[in-house]
Amino acid sequence: MTTTETAPEPGTGRRGLTRWQAIPLAIGSIAGSGILFLPSAVYARAGHNSLLVWALSTLLCLPMLLMFDDMVRSNPDGRGIEAFIRAGLGDMFGRCVPVMFIALVIVGLPSGAFVAGRYVARTFEVGRTVTVVVAIAVLLAAVLVNLAGGRASTRVQTVATWGLVLVATVLLVSAVPSAREGLHTVAPGTQQLGVVLPGVILAFWAFAGFENLTFLAREFRNPERDFLPVSSVALAVYGVFTILLTVAIAVTVPRADVDQVVGLLQLASVVGYGKIIIWAVTFIACSAMLLNAVAWVWGASQMVRDAADNGMLPRAFAVLDGRGTPRRALALLVALFSATSVLLSLRPALVIDTTATASAIFMLLYVLSIVSYLRVRGLTVRSGLNLLLLVVIAVSLVQSRWQALYGVLALLAALGVQVVQRRRAARAAGTTGTTGTTAPEPVDAHGHGPEGSPR
Repeated sequence: MTTTETAPEPGTGRRGLTRWQAIPLAIGSIAGSGILFLPSAVYARAGHNSLLVWALSTLLCLPMLLMFDDMVRSNPDGRGIEAFIRAGLGDMFGRCVPVMFIALVIVGLPSGAFVAGRYVARTFEVGRTVTVVVAIAVLLAAVLVNLAGGRASTRVQTVATWGLVLVATVLLVSAVPSAREGLHTVAPGTQQLGVVLPGVILAFWAFAGFENLTFLAREFRNPERDFLPVSSVALAVYGVFTILLTVAIAVTVPRADVDQVVGLLQLASVVGYGKIIIWAVTFIACSAMLLNAVAWVWGASQMVRDAADNGMLPRAFAVLDGRGTPRRALALLVALFSATSVLLSLRPALVIDTTATASAIFMLLYVLSIVSYLRVRGLTVRSGLNLLLLVVIAVSLVQSRWQALYGVLALLAALGVQVVQRRRAARAAGTTGTTGTTAPEPVDAHGHGPEGSPR
């Protein structure tokens, strides 16, 4: 396909981001709150085979990069994963996407908030009550910012993420002297290979912002040309960074003593610099988590509205107030966040498992994307690589057992609701047909009838 450079925006002379300008933003888009705890959680669970877990997790993203590259080439404006799934699997599966994202956020976001709470509690050596208070404060602040119409811009989030990356880099460098004697702790072996694929489910949360690259591509000077090299470099850099951070924790903290949630703080306390570095890590971690939460709450509220628009939720949740704020959608999210928060307050040890559960939903969404890609493109080299990836993801989900069950149930529930709706519509059409009147076909707020046909 012949590529052309995008024209400057009228009146601004802006020509978009060059590759070198886009790479830091791309790394910030992929990175998130996962770097706070996933290196220590993966090491605590996978031990010697931690590097295999990270390597496989990173490799899993490579075929999807090719798939997303084709997505960007077909839709340089970045229409998102929902439109991509709808293109190959039809409107019925497309309508499931907002529901699955909501199911993901109501579990994943409180988990991240509780991680931030654990950082504060560990830093100031206080009890579990502080963990709960900080977690609720993060979630409540994110909701209030959205109620006030505030947003966390992509660039502000990227700055916060890079601040955390910078502090983590300092910790990495400080751990280098210990690497001479401790590398055997992460030397891969054939023992306990059964922990690798379930570990991939957990580690994949580190790449939870992966598909956001397709939206970021809209800011590139030439999305069709630049997406693949920019995203490949970003993925490689971030993958290596998570591996090195895991190694740093492994060579400085005995595995039996590793705290799965606040391993980064343990690393900070071991390498020196006193309380300053510990406070810095905690402050930046909480700031990054709050900005992340503001963005996720906004995105989730839009998903609630989308689900209400297409009939998956009551229409009332699509209503905006006089200032254009989705108050009812935010109220629903508060109720759902509360349920997860109560669970994590009573069972704090579940925070890593709930994170893995949210990660499994991402992998299910990627499964749907790959199947859609195969149906649209047929069997090519790129789709063939994704077909192999599909097998690996499927085995990983099966081995993760109950962690994948939540996402599967969310998908089945979304499909089940649509089956019931269509049967009711068919009965209504039959009833009106006997009186000589044709019932109108259901139309969503975007003007699409059954199977996404324009009305």
